[in-house]
Amino acid sequence: MEGIERENGCFHTFCPIASVAWLHRKIKDSFFLIVGTHTCAHFIQTALDVMVYAHSRFGFAVLEESDLVAPSPTEELAKVVADVKAEWQPKVIFLLSTCSCDILKLDLENASKELSNRCGFPVVPVSTSGLDRTFTQGEDAVLHALLPFVPREAPKAEVVEEKKRSWFSFGKEEGNKATAPAAPRRNLVLVGAVTDSTTQQLKWELNQLGLDRVDVFPSGDMGNMPVINEQTVIAPLQPYLSDTLATLRRERGAKVLTTLLPIGPDGTARFLEAICAEFGLDASGVAEREAQTWRGLESQLALLRGKRIMFLGDNLLEIPLARFLTACGAEVVEAGTPYVHAKDLQEEIARLREKGVPVVESPNFAAQRERLDRYRPDLIVAGLGICNPLEAAGYTTAWSIEFTFAQIHGFVNAIDLIKLFVKPLMKRQALLDQGWAEAGWIS
Repeated sequence: MEGIERENGCFHTFCPIASVAWLHRKIKDSFFLIVGTHTCAHFIQTALDVMVYAHSRFGFAVLEESDLVAPSPTEELAKVVADVKAEWQPKVIFLLSTCSCDILKLDLENASKELSNRCGFPVVPVSTSGLDRTFTQGEDAVLHALLPFVPREAPKAEVVEEKKRSWFSFGKEEGNKATAPAAPRRNLVLVGAVTDSTTQQLKWELNQLGLDRVDVFPSGDMGNMPVINEQTVIAPLQPYLSDTLATLRRERGAKVLTTLLPIGPDGTARFLEAICAEFGLDASGVAEREAQTWRGLESQLALLRGKRIMFLGDNLLEIPLARFLTACGAEVVEAGTPYVHAKDLQEEIARLREKGVPVVESPNFAAQRERLDRYRPDLIVAGLGICNPLEAAGYTTAWSIEFTFAQIHGFVNAIDLIKLFVKPLMKRQALLDQGWAEAGWIS
């Protein structure tokens, strides 16, 4: 796409299997079984240690040396699946493969089919290999694997024949003829594994605008997935769901809205207005709601205006976050991101182009390091692995993973979103006020 610079960098990012951190909370009757090596298990224990000890709905099937020569992984996996079934009673088990599975050519597809037949419920294979996916794309892979369980039509209501007495029936009852089912109605589906409170807030906003029926995918209940067909309008909540959205367009004929994501007051307002335009609703109240939210952020905005901010690229949220910052009055000197899904993010990219923000796909960190010295940004948003070295070099950083786990969608969460940018700036200012610069501890 015009205006996007492409480099040949690596992904400074977590492994996609880390997406279980929020997915296991969203799909409540599921279990996520990760198949990988001891290294993968140590990564999950380190990154998600609190959740591991909280007895969460995910676990590990660790590959041993004996598995390398086994003709099939099915039998060993069957033992683990049996334990999961006995303890958790899930309605679905997601079998997440890692890059180790890809390298060892483990056939988890056929193993999943066999395990599904044995268990009596779906065991769904999901490719979450870090070889071809970045951190947050693990969610896209899981949602894509869920699509076969999403109905195309609503279940038909059971027809109840009403008995009534008719004239000249001499006391006999006569049944009414069954009426034809109603024509399918257009429905809106919000797509993305955000928290329940976030979806409730967005539903409330849409209800206030006159849209009564709002569905969410994925649903927390496997047996209550929303209907998606040609009558469905899809409103994406995340920027990294390209495979899922492409399949919904191609196989279900659904219409995917191309608008700003509901991140920040500006994005949420345009998101709601696009939905209202699609359903013929009056969106005149959205502007005041947006203005009210901006007024509530004024004290935080004063700290961001004029600040130079750079995204090095990590979680694919960089483009909508950069757009939000430009609306706050900050100067985004570069928006680096691992991938750019131009079709789904064309409105977001257009906003950045209007503001003159350079977008760099798959940025080369060596080249970025040189640009850092040229830009001298006030704040750098980067992955965990390079934040500490950058801090040691005198830069102020924000962890990109915090934006992944935080609630940042909608009007209500705008204050939490802006604080993620303001907090490191305030911390640095506090250190300067205490004389750390004079002592040589920060530069």
